[in-house]
Amino acid sequence: MLAAGLAWLGFTRPSRGISLEEALILVAASWVLVPLLSALPVVVAIHVPLVDAWFESVSGFTTTGLSVFTGGVDPYYHVYIPAVEQLPCGVLWWRAATQWLGGFGVVVIFYTIARIGSLPAHLVGFAEGRFERLEPSIAKSMRALMKLYIGITAVSVALLMLSGMGFWEALYHAMAAVSTGGFSTHSANVGYYHSVAIYAAVIASMIMGAMNFADLYAVFSGKPRKMSIEEKTMAIVLGVGILILLLLPRSPGLVDVVFDASSALTTTGFGIHDLSHMTQAYKLILVILMLIGGSAFSTAGGIKLYRAAVLASTLKWSWSRVLRGSHYLDIHKVGGEILDFDELARVVEVTMLFILLDIVGTLILLVTVPHVSLADALFEATSAVCTTGLSVGVTSASTPLIAKLTLLALMDLGRLEIHVYIAALAAAYLSVKKWRHARRRAALAKKLGRA
Repeated sequence: MLAAGLAWLGFTRPSRGISLEEALILVAASWVLVPLLSALPVVVAIHVPLVDAWFESVSGFTTTGLSVFTGGVDPYYHVYIPAVEQLPCGVLWWRAATQWLGGFGVVVIFYTIARIGSLPAHLVGFAEGRFERLEPSIAKSMRALMKLYIGITAVSVALLMLSGMGFWEALYHAMAAVSTGGFSTHSANVGYYHSVAIYAAVIASMIMGAMNFADLYAVFSGKPRKMSIEEKTMAIVLGVGILILLLLPRSPGLVDVVFDASSALTTTGFGIHDLSHMTQAYKLILVILMLIGGSAFSTAGGIKLYRAAVLASTLKWSWSRVLRGSHYLDIHKVGGEILDFDELARVVEVTMLFILLDIVGTLILLVTVPHVSLADALFEATSAVCTTGLSVGVTSASTPLIAKLTLLALMDLGRLEIHVYIAALAAAYLSVKKWRHARRRAALAKKLGRA
């Protein structure tokens, strides 16, 4: 495939630039087709049904981490699906590769869409429609992003090795951590190691993957830069979440709580204990953390910390107006940037789409999965749509086919924040409409020519 691609690029040249509509269609189509094609080698290698291999591939490329490789029988095809420990080396590393590539791919895709949208050429760095300068040129900015991604992966490998992991295990989990993916080499996930030092190293790696890449680049390159509001918001949300979880009845303890909260907020999905036995209140707090998610310009999923900060600021502005009177005027700023109505509308739009999709997914799981509770269905649907990967046992080899397809769709839609697919459908409609108009004009011109 690589040889064919290089040959294609070597012997062909584009006749024109790509339009925004074409880019949106290409992104949406590739995000469906690439995981599907990547599932075919897994089907051939271990002889599992295509839907199970496709589920795992989508979970990897979307950096979700939900897995059907749990060692059970698929109820629809009656085929045994191996556990993670039973996977061949090639398939095991293919899972890590899909997550690592998928994490960086999301950043590149959003960047490409925004660049084609006629934004200034010297800007790069996606954060809710705004771009942040990394390097003077686009090419240098993209190289800087790739170096940063490889760099934080190397730092994560070093941290994990210092905490006690072997090199290959450290590399595997580092690739999953910085991509906020969550795949592991063990069914017990990171809990297999029973090491507080390893847990701490994994938390640090997850946070690096969920931080704003522009902030990380400034730190690693030593360039002076004011940190974005997302790092401050992450610290506040994580601290409050940990405190609430610790105060809940039957809390599992400080280490488990800190790890669960970090894994949920960064949407990584690593786990160190069984969440299915936790209380409904505990699961609900994790659901809220998963919905908030990590930074906008990162590999994390969820609504994003920037949007959460905007929504919180909107509440503050509304209360100020009520307390001080309608004549009171307030400059709406978030992180030092003035917020206009259009940006606020985009924040509300994406938030509502996430919540609506989460509700629909929860209802489908309630209907299709036998004996599942509302709390567990909500938890699993949120984990899928926010591309987190934490599970309470709903996702497994024995999950019904409709439920698997539902979770697969939630992961795909949530990774591109839903509105990209809506925009792609609209772009496809407009492209077909333009094509039809062009054909009609050509046919009319032909008739006039004959006359």
